[in-house]
Amino acid sequence: MELSNLRLRPSGAASPTVTLAEVRIGLRWNLSLESVAATGGRVAIDGSPAELKAQFEAWRADHPVAEGGPLRPQAAVRLEGLEVTWRDENVSDAPIAVVSGFALLRDDAGIQLRIASARLKDGSLGFELEGATGKLDSHGRLAAAEVVAASVVLELAEAPSGPAPAPPGTGEPPPPPILVPITRRPKGKTAGVPAPQSGGSSLPLVPLPELHALRARLVAIASLIASRLPGGGTVRVDGLALRVRKGSEHLSLGPGPFTVAHEGDSLAVGFSTGNGSGGTPLSVRAEVPLTTGDLSVSLEGGPVSLSLLGVQEGAAGLAEVDRATAAGRGRMVLDGNAQSLTFDLALTARGLAVREARLADDTVRGLDLSISARGLLDDKGEMRIDDAAGEMGAIRVRAHGAFEQTPEHVAASVDFEAPAASCDALLESVPTALLPALEGARMSGTLGATGHLAFDTRRLDDLVLDYDMADRCRMVDIPDQLAHDRFTREFNHQIYQKDGTLADETTGPDAPNWTELDRISPFVQAAVLTTEDGAFFHHHGFNHAAIRNALITNLKARRFIRGASTITMQLAKNLFLSREKTVSRKLEELILTDYLEQAFTKEEMMELYLNIIEFGPDIYGITAAADHYFGRKPDELNLAESLFLSSILPAPIRYHKLWEQGEVPESWMRGIHDRMEIAERTGKITAPQLAEGLAEPIVFHRPDQPRPPPRPPIPGMRRDYDESQWQELN
Repeated sequence: MELSNLRLRPSGAASPTVTLAEVRIGLRWNLSLESVAATGGRVAIDGSPAELKAQFEAWRADHPVAEGGPLRPQAAVRLEGLEVTWRDENVSDAPIAVVSGFALLRDDAGIQLRIASARLKDGSLGFELEGATGKLDSHGRLAAAEVVAASVVLELAEAPSGPAPAPPGTGEPPPPPILVPITRRPKGKTAGVPAPQSGGSSLPLVPLPELHALRARLVAIASLIASRLPGGGTVRVDGLALRVRKGSEHLSLGPGPFTVAHEGDSLAVGFSTGNGSGGTPLSVRAEVPLTTGDLSVSLEGGPVSLSLLGVQEGAAGLAEVDRATAAGRGRMVLDGNAQSLTFDLALTARGLAVREARLADDTVRGLDLSISARGLLDDKGEMRIDDAAGEMGAIRVRAHGAFEQTPEHVAASVDFEAPAASCDALLESVPTALLPALEGARMSGTLGATGHLAFDTRRLDDLVLDYDMADRCRMVDIPDQLAHDRFTREFNHQIYQKDGTLADETTGPDAPNWTELDRISPFVQAAVLTTEDGAFFHHHGFNHAAIRNALITNLKARRFIRGASTITMQLAKNLFLSREKTVSRKLEELILTDYLEQAFTKEEMMELYLNIIEFGPDIYGITAAADHYFGRKPDELNLAESLFLSSILPAPIRYHKLWEQGEVPESWMRGIHDRMEIAERTGKITAPQLAEGLAEPIVFHRPDQPRPPPRPPIPGMRRDYDESQWQELN
């Protein structure tokens, strides 16, 4: 018997609907059904998974199947050339799944399946496969399956583009931050534990898995697979690829062989990639128990080329992937009670090249990196790091400690060490693209460090940060653009014009826009020391108190909102580097800060700083700033004017709005007066100077107005003031 365009649908259900192009039905001598063969057609499934499950259960209730025993088909069934689509109109008009070239053969031995290709999309997760075959045993369970090629694609949401919405009240710039003295506890006394500090993010500081939920989820998935895959059954994918996409960015791994096997009381999952490279492929194997027992994951293999691992050129910023290699080993074990996860991992990459704007302007080549970690995470959120290490050439860092994270708090205690090494070897270990300003530099001496960090978010003000830097580095071959002699005469300094473009400005001693330090009002120096770096004349480029306080502030906010920049660090940025916020520029800044402290006196640095720092759009140096804002020479500036200029340094372009508005708001003046009082308390100014300064108005000068009457130069600055530690607060 032959039929065409046959339409079928389960009784009492709206889905699925089946359309068969050609159907051949074979009958036995007693007219009972012997075989059904169908070629071509469509299967349309509509509804959500929950709706389809409910419909199937209702249909099964009306059509019971005897429990236990094998399936006993009364007729052989062969289906070929079917296309299957599944839609859920509640979610999207696009199909959730599309299967092409579906074929089924059912006989006494069971059921055999074949799929030419399939695509499944579930939210951000997608699956694609080609050339799949499978076999169900007489009980309807999957006995074996093979897939020629498959891929798993995870789509990550892109971060919102464009500027963040402005906070309320941005018509007037906020008052500047001020510096207040740190209160020190007397030695030997212990302060009471303060109440948990609010206002910070409740997000976890480090994303850690919840062990009981993780184990339950993995065992449930494994049990579901095992219920469909009898003991000894295996599913094999000849080439599985894993892909993560985020907008135009993507990262791929594979293709490589993937297997799932039901072995006794556990499910074994294996995946390897980099096969055929002539080396050892990277392989991952997981043993997931179906009931009790440890759950383990192991990694082994390499070195293998990144291109043979399946990493695409440009993925995650990686470049020249055929030249880079990766290797790894490790094992993680989650115990049977989900009380602890032990780990011992080591990863190595050689010859990496990275093209990433946040890293450097140029492609960073020749990165050789090794990282390792060994420790334990328990179900209470406590992690013990027995040993962690990182290495890049001669740069080596080791650490150990403990970390605890609960919904209520985060605490850590970590000891770290960077063994002493040759400074020149350390410099050569960093790719040239990360230190372009230091190309050609050579160093002598050695550098090493040890340190300890401990904190608890319930009492962050008690954070402990101790370190010892054994810095004996000295620059012996100095590039011409960094040489001290270059700044003893006129030199070209790169500035940003009002339209954001770069230009060269001639400045330096004897230039019209330059003012020597002893011809600048001493109130200007007192102002920048009060607002920017109170310990400038005492530290060697890095302010320990500022670093500690920045850590406290950032931990309270659970994000980076404050650095610990000193006047020396600001000078390094403005004198030698661009404004791009890259890892490269930060590394250069650290090295150049150390160099400035070695090659220049504090007075030379202060003079350079005040003459090149930006005070507004196309306004560079104290000479231009005094003239633009007040129509005065630098030695005429009074206390109020000097503190106003220092108060706009954190954002001179934005705060120039004050001049445009023609007056300083009352809230801003309060901040300036607070700074005056701090300057007096620390001895930078006298009590009479404070009283005079509190009465001084700030009157802006306009280009179309006559200049104010000149003032006599203000006497030199006191040098016996207290330059103790300070912290920055809003």
